[in-house]
Amino acid sequence: MAHEFRTPEKLIHSEEDVARFHKSPAYQDITDFINVLCQSVTGQVIVLTTSDPALQSVLNLLLTCTSWIDQCPPRDGARRFGNAAFRDWHSLLETQARDLLSSLNLGEAVNCLDELLPYFTGSFGSAQRLDYGTGHELSFIAFLGALFKLRILSAANANHVRDVALTVFPAYLTLIQRLITIYTLEPAGSHGVWGLDDHFAIPYLLGSAQLSDSEPDAFPNPGTITNKKDVEELRQRNLYFNAIGFINDVKTGPFWEHSPMLYDISGVNNWQKIARGSTLKADTDNDSIQEGIADLKQAQDGTRDLVVSEFAADREALDADTPLPDDEPQTG
Repeated sequence: MAHEFRTPEKLIHSEEDVARFHKSPAYQDITDFINVLCQSVTGQVIVLTTSDPALQSVLNLLLTCTSWIDQCPPRDGARRFGNAAFRDWHSLLETQARDLLSSLNLGEAVNCLDELLPYFTGSFGSAQRLDYGTGHELSFIAFLGALFKLRILSAANANHVRDVALTVFPAYLTLIQRLITIYTLEPAGSHGVWGLDDHFAIPYLLGSAQLSDSEPDAFPNPGTITNKKDVEELRQRNLYFNAIGFINDVKTGPFWEHSPMLYDISGVNNWQKIARGSTLKADTDNDSIQEGIADLKQAQDGTRDLVVSEFAADREALDADTPLPDDEPQTG
């Protein structure tokens, strides 16, 4: 039976809903997809370009979004929180996203846009709260997973899986890092020094997976993250070091002081342990990863129904702990 596309809605309102989500096919789909991406990048480096038309069409979406930054320069004047010009940029995103996604080769799935759009527009931070966090990052991962389900990208093409992780996602990461710095976006729901990173999680999963076949005494080792010169040399090749490099860009002071969790992890003696500990399912083994690849292929063959619309609960994911901008009225 053909999938009935529908606009995503918020389904998680309580701890009980979280527990239910953890047992859902949607949760299984998204964790399998991330683990498949992690497996595909072992021993590989970031590649900034592609000759594949399907992948280039996805990169073009991000290039267009990047071009809007010049149309929406930051507003002058001191502000306690993010720069309100981000709302101008996000307005362009909201008004032009449907036409952008229509440029993809949707084929018979052209009626998917109502369901696909919120995952894409929810990937770039909150215009209301002027913030960005891992919920928005996860929305982009869900969007990428949906492209495989819709057969815009092919799970049977090993290059598509690998290059989504090492070409498309780095391009997204570069855009987000620019948005954060240009519009001084706040971390969404950050745990401060008690969290891994103010904004990102996926670069650590993929970046440690890239290096997971390294010998324990090989360069770079986990402790290399504390050497800024080495980080600068490696950030264009590896996503873990890319994320560390961005922390160095935006934070001052001793690394152990502003990023104690990452500093502690740097004491682990090999990347394989970090990659294994970073995966969303600690019990994932090679068999289950292969099953994840098979699930993607079955979805494209139409032999398994994978529901895209339940990937993410709420693209805004507003956190009560995140302060509103000075001129933003409290709602709810």
